[in-house]
Formats: sequence, C-alpha cells, structure tokens
Amino acid sequence: MAGFCCASARAQSAPVRSSSGQFIAWQLRRPAASPASARPMLRPVAGHWAYLFSSSAAPALSNAEEVTLHPALLAAQCERFKSMLLAELGEPDQWRGRIDLIIDPSLAEDQGPQLEADHDPQGWNYKLALPGRVKQEILLRRLFQTLFLEMANRHAGTQSAEIPLWLVEGMCARVQANNLATFVLEPGQAVSANILWDKGSRTMPVELRQHAPLAFQQLSWPQESDVTTEGLPLYRSCAQLFLEELLRFGDGRACLRSMIAQLPEHWNWQTAFLLAFHSHFDQLLDVEKWWSVSYVDFLGGFTAQTWSAADCRKTLQNCLDVPVEVHFDAGDMPVAAKITLQEVIRKWQPGDAFNALQRAVSGLKFLEPRATPEWRPLVQLYLKTLLEYLKDSQEAARAPMLGRHAPSLLNGVKSETIKQLDALDLQREALWSNAVTANLPQLSASEDPAAKSAASH
Repeated sequence: MAGFCCASARAQSAPVRSSSGQFIAWQLRRPAASPASARPMLRPVAGHWAYLFSSSAAPALSNAEEVTLHPALLAAQCERFKSMLLAELGEPDQWRGRIDLIIDPSLAEDQGPQLEADHDPQGWNYKLALPGRVKQEILLRRLFQTLFLEMANRHAGTQSAEIPLWLVEGMCARVQANNLATFVLEPGQAVSANILWDKGSRTMPVELRQHAPLAFQQLSWPQESDVTTEGLPLYRSCAQLFLEELLRFGDGRACLRSMIAQLPEHWNWQTAFLLAFHSHFDQLLDVEKWWSVSYVDFLGGFTAQTWSAADCRKTLQNCLDVPVEVHFDAGDMPVAAKITLQEVIRKWQPGDAFNALQRAVSGLKFLEPRATPEWRPLVQLYLKTLLEYLKDSQEAARAPMLGRHAPSLLNGVKSETIKQLDALDLQREALWSNAVTANLPQLSASEDPAAKSAASH
C-alpha cells in the first residue's frame, strides 16, 4: 500500500488535512495497480512491516444507506466521529498515529474498506482504503476499529493490539443511537436529529424483543453466523447493551480506558479486560453471570408479547441445543453440529459445562414470559432443573472440604439431572404432537377420506 501510494501520487487529488492533523484524506484518480488482500495478513514494507485487515468478516446491516465519499467532508466527519468516541470514553485527544484516508473508486464496494497498520521505530500509523461509495455502517465500524487501534497502540511495541468485535460494534451502535442518524454528509445534504434507541425512553431494538441474548462467549468469540447480514443486528444490539452495562459502573469509563491501553501487552484481550475490570470481576465466569443477570434485569421493565406455539417450540429447542464443532479428521475443517444438554452434563467437566448451561438458562429466562400458557410450565420445569443442577454441582465441588467424596456426589447429581431432562424432553414432544393433532382438519366417521380429497381438488 505504501509503495502504491507513492507511485500513484500524480494520479490523486490534493490531500486534505483535518483540523487536528490526525486525518489526511485524498482521492485516487485511476484504478489501483493491484487489489488489497482479501484476508488479514502480515507483510513486509520497505524499512518496516505492516498488518493488513479486511472488513469482510463483518458485513453491513441491510438497511444502512450508501454515501459517496469526498475527501474534505470525510476528513471533517472523521474528526466528528473521533470527538463522539472521546466523549463516550471521557478521554482527551492525545493522538499519536496518523490515519490516511484513501478514497479509491476502483475498490469494489462488496470488498469493503481495507485497513493497513504500519509500524516503524517512531510508532504506528494507519492507512484506510475506501471505495468511492460505502455504507454508513461499514464506514463507521471500520473507522472506530481504526481509532480504537490507534489508542491501544500509542505505547505498543511491535505487537499490535487485538480489538474485540463487541467493543467496536457496541460503541458504533451506542454512538449512532444517541447522535444524528446521518453520519456521513454529502454536498447539499440536509440532516435532522433522530434517537434510534434510548434506554431511558423504554424503547428497545426488535432483536432484543424477539431473540434470546447471546452468551458472553458468543460476544467474545462470535461465530460466522453471528456476523452475517441476518445475525449481525442481534450481535450488535447485545454488544451495545453489554457495553452500556459496563459503562454504568461508577468507574466504567476508567476501566474501559485501562483495558484499551493494556491490549497490546496481552495476546488475548480477555486478559486485559479482567485486569482492567478487576474491581468487578475476578474471573470470566463472573462476567458470564453478571451479563446474564444484567440482561434479565434490562428486560424486566418491558412488556413481553406472547409468542405462538411454533415459536415457543423452536426457541426452546434452540435453548436446549449446544452448538459445537466436530473434527472428523486432523486435516479436515471442523463441522458445525449440536449436542444435547444431557451430553454436556454427562461428558464435560463442570467448569467447561457451565457456559453451555448458563446459555440455556438465559434463553429459558427470556422465553418464559413470552411462552403460551401451554408451554410456559414446561419452560419453567426446564429452568428449575438446570438451576438446581448448577447449584448442586457447585455444592458437590465443595464437598472435599467437608470430608465427603466429591466424585460420587457429583455423579449422583448428574444422573438425576439427566433423568429429569429426559422426562422433560418426552413431555416436550408430546406437547407438540398434541398441538399438531389439534390443528389437523377433523373428519366425521361417515366421511370418506378419498371423497374428501377429491372434493378438495
């Protein structure tokens, strides 16, 4: 990218520098010599080296509007975005890394912006290649990722920080919900204020009304299905709520700033998270519990709508299925599969099983107030069974301190819980079979089925 920009200097518009000097924007006048890499990679650049990042893993929301980019307006808007982000973090503007904004009309829109982070002895600088037209959601996401990366890498060595997706998506959604709906301006365009989601106004995104929350593990390490056009709205809404709940801590902003500053020091961002939020969480298990309680507490103030029997059955099945990856051969890619909670309880260690069981508990708590009168008692029984198992399994783990034999106690708890879940599964199938049978057209004893079928045609 650096070499290409030098070679094409004569074929670009005059660069525009933003008010703070951090952003420099210009537009290329001819097609690029070679397309940017489609996958993140590390590659050498004259005198140093650079990371290349691709945005293909996080597509834009389907309702995002496209805008045509202009260097002067883009530089000004980036300063505006930065001011919003700094205000959310309670941080002064102390930038160190320059951000070059390269508008390349030949860059395919579906390829998305390409971010390059260059490191040299003086520190880190960034180049963001953008297509001539881009969706607002994509631009905002990529710019916030770049700004977070610049903040984290100010005192970093040769190891670049890892920015968690929930932080980028959550902050983008939070800023967008509390500011102007139109972020990127075009010449002659008018703007108007519009609040998309204000928690205090007791409105809520449709994704949080209709779906069970993503578990902390899913927010931390999203699967491919979580960042598709269909899955991203739910991930984005959960990430926004997760971030807002963190900021509700008295020292939430200070903890978040500390986490960002510590990111380059650790290969795993979760280590930096626990160190920064140590006054609230001792381990990731505490974060999972807190997130589940926070989500249920958030939903408590909203009136739940009763779902159909089919929706209840589908959501209950999703709560009870545990997604896993299966490796059939060492050289093959893993295959997505689902296992039952009984298998998790029977084969997994209690610590490993906790996240899967907690995910099921969160989903059941979400479903309970929305279930029909026929399905609600069954949902409550599943919930009661899992909560009792989590409590009893923890007591069994503490048994050695009381001089009791922990393995035998735990095996008994597992066996009893599996037996109860098996019985509930039979009730679930019987309930659905009865519902289907009740909805089938009924024939009287005197009617001929064949004649009925002929008449219907």
